[in-house]
Amino acid sequence: MEERVKRILRFIPSALAGFALIVIVSSAKANEQEAAAFISNLANQALQTLGDVSIPLEAREEKLRVLLQDGFAMKFIGRYVLGKYWKKMTAAQQEEYQKLFAEWTLRTYSSRLGGYKNQKFTVVKVIDNGKKDIFVKTRINQPGGGDPIDCDWRIRKVNGKYKIVDIGIAGISMLLTQKREFASLLNRNGINGLIEMLRVRNSKFTAMSS
Repeated sequence: MEERVKRILRFIPSALAGFALIVIVSSAKANEQEAAAFISNLANQALQTLGDVSIPLEAREEKLRVLLQDGFAMKFIGRYVLGKYWKKMTAAQQEEYQKLFAEWTLRTYSSRLGGYKNQKFTVVKVIDNGKKDIFVKTRINQPGGGDPIDCDWRIRKVNGKYKIVDIGIAGISMLLTQKREFASLLNRNGINGLIEMLRVRNSKFTAMSS
């Protein structure tokens, strides 16, 4: 009897370790499925909005901006692309910059995507490396057999909701590209110069839509 108990006790650590591994794998799979669903839903809503020719292009772009506002981690992105300069800003500058940056980014994306319609979106692969972010690899197939567009989405949970923190197209990170552009401008014109540049760009978008 004692020998049998000893064998059972020896088995327990291995059993617990195996159970823990199952839980981790199951959790990772669940995260991958949730991440894929988040990107698929957002992309399909966007394509549906862009393909709705019953409303003017400007109205489609406005609806798209609302979708992007909810889907992107704008505050994180805005702060990240500033790098060391974020801490050099006053609270008032940070607040104004974040508002201007979010508006400029959303208007830029919505206008670039405004002409899209009839594209087919598919999730190719999801990678959860167990760290903070999950990578969703996707492909957009063009109508008429044009070259497909491969796009990688880097997402993370922010306050319990998935948000996009970066987009990679042809291996190029939009986040890093934006950071390099802003670093160059900040080195030349400083923080106030960057804020003024965003004001001007946003005013041009307003003039174009009026």
